[in-house]
Amino acid sequence: MRKIVFIGILLSVAHVCFSQHHNYTIRNYKAIDGLPQSQVNVMLEDKNGYLWIGTEGGGLARFDGREFKVYTTLDGLLSNIVSSLTLDRHENLWIVHPRGITKFNGIQFKTFEQPGSASNAKWIRRAFEIKDSLFFISAPGFLGKIYDDSAYYWSKPFKSDILIGYSHLTPENEILLYLSDSTFVTKPNNSLPFGYNNKFKKIFNLFNYKNDVCIKTDSGYFTVDVKKGSYNKVQLGIKHFILFYDSINDVFYTRNGDLLLKEKLTDDGIDIDTILQDVSVRQVLVDSENNTWFASDGEGLFKYFVQDFDKCSSKNITGVSAVFKDSDGAKWIGTRNRGLWKIKKGKVSSFIDKHNDHRNAIWSITESPEGQIWVATTAGLGKYNKQENKFTWLTTTHGLSNATIFALDIDERGGLWIGTNSGGVNYLYNNRFTTYTIKQGLSTNTVNCIYYSQRYKKLFIGNEFGVNSIGNGTVENLQLRGLDNTSILSINSYRDSLLLIGSGGAGIAIYNPATKSNTVITTHHGLISDFVYFVVSDENDNLWIGTEKGITQLKLNNELEITNNLHYDYENGLTGVETNQNAFYISPNEKYFGLIDGLYKYNNFQNDHKLYDLHLTDIQIQYGQYSARDYADNLVGFFKIPQNLQLPPDKNHITFSFNRVDKRYPKSIKFRYLLQNFDKTWSQPSWNNRVTYSNLPPGDYVLHVQSTDNRGRWDANPLTYAFTIKAPFYQTASFIVGSIIFLGGLITLALYLRVKQRVNKVMMLERIRAKEQETLRKEIARDFHDEMGNQLTRIINYVSLLKLNGLENGVDVHNDLYTKVEDSAKYLYTGTRDFIWSIDPGNDELSKLFIHIRDFGEKLFEEKSIQFRAFNEVKEKVKLPYGFSREANLIFKEAMTNAFKYSNAANVALYLRRTDSEFEMIFEDDGIGFYTGDIPKLNGLKNIRERANRINAVLRIQSERNKGTRIILGFKLNKTLKYGLAL
Repeated sequence: MRKIVFIGILLSVAHVCFSQHHNYTIRNYKAIDGLPQSQVNVMLEDKNGYLWIGTEGGGLARFDGREFKVYTTLDGLLSNIVSSLTLDRHENLWIVHPRGITKFNGIQFKTFEQPGSASNAKWIRRAFEIKDSLFFISAPGFLGKIYDDSAYYWSKPFKSDILIGYSHLTPENEILLYLSDSTFVTKPNNSLPFGYNNKFKKIFNLFNYKNDVCIKTDSGYFTVDVKKGSYNKVQLGIKHFILFYDSINDVFYTRNGDLLLKEKLTDDGIDIDTILQDVSVRQVLVDSENNTWFASDGEGLFKYFVQDFDKCSSKNITGVSAVFKDSDGAKWIGTRNRGLWKIKKGKVSSFIDKHNDHRNAIWSITESPEGQIWVATTAGLGKYNKQENKFTWLTTTHGLSNATIFALDIDERGGLWIGTNSGGVNYLYNNRFTTYTIKQGLSTNTVNCIYYSQRYKKLFIGNEFGVNSIGNGTVENLQLRGLDNTSILSINSYRDSLLLIGSGGAGIAIYNPATKSNTVITTHHGLISDFVYFVVSDENDNLWIGTEKGITQLKLNNELEITNNLHYDYENGLTGVETNQNAFYISPNEKYFGLIDGLYKYNNFQNDHKLYDLHLTDIQIQYGQYSARDYADNLVGFFKIPQNLQLPPDKNHITFSFNRVDKRYPKSIKFRYLLQNFDKTWSQPSWNNRVTYSNLPPGDYVLHVQSTDNRGRWDANPLTYAFTIKAPFYQTASFIVGSIIFLGGLITLALYLRVKQRVNKVMMLERIRAKEQETLRKEIARDFHDEMGNQLTRIINYVSLLKLNGLENGVDVHNDLYTKVEDSAKYLYTGTRDFIWSIDPGNDELSKLFIHIRDFGEKLFEEKSIQFRAFNEVKEKVKLPYGFSREANLIFKEAMTNAFKYSNAANVALYLRRTDSEFEMIFEDDGIGFYTGDIPKLNGLKNIRERANRINAVLRIQSERNKGTRIILGFKLNKTLKYGLAL
């Protein structure tokens, strides 16, 4: 037997998987993500959590973590070049352009353009608010202001010949101006400047450091005491240009050419990490969620943040399909085509078969109570020898029913359960294999997953048709509501007594083997995908669900309803988001997951970043045709939401838009809503942040909106918004009183007209009834004449011949006449019975018509020993219109009689079936057939075609010489037929 060769090599595995340090990741947003311009000039975060981005030619963008909302000159901006952004105390956004300023109040844009030609205009650099005025600085260093929406442009220096060189916002949110005479002032109007006092000659940089303003000079670093106007020297040791100091994480972001660095002061010196290369960074912003944003000159917007998952494997370990940790603390990693890997105490080794590549496809790993490691591959079952550090192999020659193994599990006595690709389930105990296949009751021999429950002493098997179980050698089929004929990919335990079942397209099911009941959770309840590769619970009963879209963490209450819902994908450190069936290891201390691109470790750090409020962003009437703000007393917030909304009755089509910003877990934010006095229950959770209510009746309403927070939990206190739809004028008291008087007269007139209408209707019905009776009498007379009159005439003629004839040439002709008289009498009896049957309204039902024709065929064809079969595929009751049963009966009696007389058939059959749009009654035989071109010459076939036309049915006759005849009557019962209305 060939052994797997042990390759004693060490891989460069990321050390972070075995340490307590968190790894950071970078997300780059560009035009493909919705960012309007790759050159970002400025960023600003507002109190709702929105990130505002000013670009060099792409306008202004607002980012909520999921999408960018872009504003340009088409929306009202003065220019698409944005150089600075400022929010005032009234939540107005001031957007600085080279030749002016735009004010955005959340609804409208107001522009302030510099007067004069473009060549004479002074470029505006910065804007800042002091009290009730907005001051701005132009390129030469001139100062201007906007007060009460009026702009004042001053083309003169700040003081004498002194210009403003730079403006800076202190940690106390005060303005500090650096002047051209190398002094600082804190207020443009009445503060005194203070200079260097010969401590240094030049200033190279200005930034906030902890609670101070810090400057880098030719003599080192100094902090500025703005109130005292003094300088204090500090020892920082940072040599590069400081872009930003992050006081939360105590790190400096610096720039060295096109390198962005992160530097941290330590006892041993300075730790320097390179964050970006070949990128010119203009601004660094740390938001309230502790995400760091970099505005670049041409490379877009960068988000730098701690990720929830760290990748633990190198490029040699990809396509991870199984993860296991043994009793010795070693981690075993199985891959789809790169063999088996073992990591113990930082040492990484591999087991790769160079001769049989199928053994490098690892699907499952488990360990017996005695510490025996078993590995499932595409080419057999591997047994690990710890002393020799190698594997031996069991294949079909040793008793396996199939060499391709997908799943393994151990029972309480150490027996190994083995799920195979096409050989069912094998059980290995005491070196002996027992096999369970379709013969023993399995739904299929292909096994996707298995789980042995020690509580129930049963093995549960997932396959492409559902779940089977094996207990005491007996195979059972589990009935899972909502997962019928669904491929099952994962089975694991939950809360000791329940099972977690993941399906390929129907979500997850929580099954109780004791009660045989289950609860289904799908995308309608908040899952990111219904295609579940695995579902497993941890020590806190959190559910971990792996899909093709990443990993989801759920928390359920005692009623199995979702209370927490977090989703992780590439935003959270998962480079490749698609998971695999057995590629997970869950323990209280560590959690590992295998994805298509490698092994990942979950960082269970506290998620305590700021939580923004759920808020309304817009209220539209008739999809924006009317403004809701025209029907309110006042407007609140940046989005100017109308308060005390009172809508007229015809403005009752309302759309509410709402949002909650989460730039760290944007895909975990879900919403649900309820309109009090209209909705009875909360809506289903969804990512949709908009709801429309149309045709609301008059009344008082309160909209309730809930969203999940940064842990996937629903808000305890929902957002509420009250509004009223007024009653129309015709529901007022004065209108009602007048209407009662007016209606009194109308009622009298209506009663008169109603009586007159009823009299006319009765008279019309009498005329119709008389007409119908006349028609019915004509039909009965015609039928009696055609059927019974002709037969009676024949009988009379035969009796007359009996009187006149005796023996002719020694032959008794009476016997032949007696026979004809008998036949005519029988035909008369049959025709009379059929006619009476057809006019009975109780027989106007499709199944009774079929039975009547079937009975005739059985009696007819048994006379010649012709094999007759009848098949009815229509199970429901179908009402037939008057006259339909008689014509259809005569059509098929004629067809059967012709087959009886002329077809020489051995077998005939009658069918009744239903297609998508009509019913079909078919009679066929395997006789000699005839040439269909002769149909117009054949009176019998001509008659049945005429009968088919009477009931608006389609008759198709198919026949070939020596290949039989097929007569098809197609009809619809949802249209008006000749003899009445069908149901």
